[in-house]
Amino acid sequence: MVRKDKVQAVADLENLFESANALVLAEYRGLSVTQQTQLRRKLRNAGASFNVVKMTLAKRAAENVGLKDLDEYFSGPTGITVIESDPVEAAKVLKEFSKENEAFVVKGGILNSEPLTVDQINVLANIEPRDVLLAKIAGGFNAPLTKLAAGAKAVLNKAGYAFSALAEQKESNGEVSEVSSDKNEDTSEEVKKEEE
Repeated sequence: MVRKDKVQAVADLENLFESANALVLAEYRGLSVTQQTQLRRKLRNAGASFNVVKMTLAKRAAENVGLKDLDEYFSGPTGITVIESDPVEAAKVLKEFSKENEAFVVKGGILNSEPLTVDQINVLANIEPRDVLLAKIAGGFNAPLTKLAAGAKAVLNKAGYAFSALAEQKESNGEVSEVSSDKNEDTSEEVKKEEE
């Protein structure tokens, strides 16, 4: 590669690294072209790209933009996953692909200028999708209101049953009829007095 081309390649990598939300490096030795194409397609759908570049150029570009934590991963045939959107979706793709292809080994990476270990990448991959999390949050807000409404309904139902039972008990004891007959007698006496 001509020096001018190398300088341009490093500058392109610097721009790529600076625009990324996260970078994940993985060894891809033994992957066929078809498997690499499948990985690229899956990552593209997750808002990421898989790049195979010369490690010396990638290392220089990473140093130039202050990503010195990646130095240890720049050995052997290493591909760089550049994640420009949600790192969770890309981490899921990488984890699934590494399970299906033993030749693909995730080494580590960086997220918002902080180093990422393989375990942390796996934790990212286990996070539920955004829409599921939002649904759970909405359900969490809705649950207390639902419980409150159910509790209020139960109290009202119990009170209604209690009043109904009390009324039935009074009727069976004759208390309700006596009260109503006493009122009738009182009203009829008042009418007689007014007539006189």
